[in-house]
Amino acid sequence: MKYALLGTTALVAAGLATSLAQAAQGVQLGLGGYYAGAAGLILDQDDGAGDPGQHTRDVVFRQEVEIHFQGDTTLDNGLTVGARIEMDGQQSDDQIDEVWAYFKGGWGQIRFGDDDDASEQLSYLIPTASNIFGVDSPSFEFSNNHGNNFNNGLFQTNSTVLNISGDATKIMYFSPTFAGFNFGLSFAPDFRGEDTYSYWSGPGGTTTSNDDGQIQNVVSAALNFEQEFEAFSIQTGIGFGEGQWENKGAGGDVATSWGVAGHLDVVFGGLTIGVNGTWRNNWQSASGADYWVAGAGGTYNWDAWTVGLAWSHGDYEYFNSGNSSDTIDIIQVTGRYDLSEAISLDAMIGYNTMDGSNGTGHADDNTWEAGIGFYLGF
Repeated sequence: MKYALLGTTALVAAGLATSLAQAAQGVQLGLGGYYAGAAGLILDQDDGAGDPGQHTRDVVFRQEVEIHFQGDTTLDNGLTVGARIEMDGQQSDDQIDEVWAYFKGGWGQIRFGDDDDASEQLSYLIPTASNIFGVDSPSFEFSNNHGNNFNNGLFQTNSTVLNISGDATKIMYFSPTFAGFNFGLSFAPDFRGEDTYSYWSGPGGTTTSNDDGQIQNVVSAALNFEQEFEAFSIQTGIGFGEGQWENKGAGGDVATSWGVAGHLDVVFGGLTIGVNGTWRNNWQSASGADYWVAGAGGTYNWDAWTVGLAWSHGDYEYFNSGNSSDTIDIIQVTGRYDLSEAISLDAMIGYNTMDGSNGTGHADDNTWEAGIGFYLGF
């Protein structure tokens, strides 16, 4: 019936023929991605009986690899259509990391697929000199605070990025830039929607709405402002996200989780100074636990060299514990030497300390660490 309706007029038929001809050309995908590798050295840590560092090595080799299949084409009407598929370069339970298609023009970009919230897409990290190390969402962190003594059970490092729905399948819009301002919006009906395909293995054509530990109807928005002045430039923005936990538990009532994040970077020639922060309400199911992260850093670049100093602090309330929290503080000195625009040698020395006591009896962890590595973009 659909094809019969499409063929009822010569005008529609001609339009369909044009669309099929353009579709036959398709989008030619190219290769991209990166390879990051590092060696980590624990200079000193708490490694006695019962401490997070017990029975752990002082030296470790780590790598992170992603392969990107990406490309676009511009149609005769000026519309640009493209796609991107990101695949983990090592074996993973989630081999395809992110995948989306997009349509863009002078009006902005619409994106559909598995990708991060609008708030993360437009966020900045605490300044670091390195492509792979840092106090905010780094590729590599070597401390052992992520053991049994860290009661929130999720974080080894701090992150000021707000991304409530992860890589769940969503629809997104990103505006063009007006007078330095641009914004983004996204909506994901179900966190579990990541890697959805033609037919879902749940109840049928849709996913279930009462899963423990799952979040739904996540709305995210972000606004950024970037401007260059005569002596300096600034980059600043704010993000917001909100969703509902599907099943609180025995009570069955729904609880909301929401958060905000912001950043401000000021650049004077080769010097960059920045501050970042995020706060999220009700972050562990519907437990009432909140967390917040804040930090600051600075970098200085000359020729092919960049050095930096940064600090971050995270406060993570326990599941159903009231005000009891684990805290993480990280201080790092980072350095980078650029062999080319997309190839660098990186180094770090830092201190990562977790305070897990707070009257609960959890062991603390204090780690002096160092790292050296490289980043290859392709």
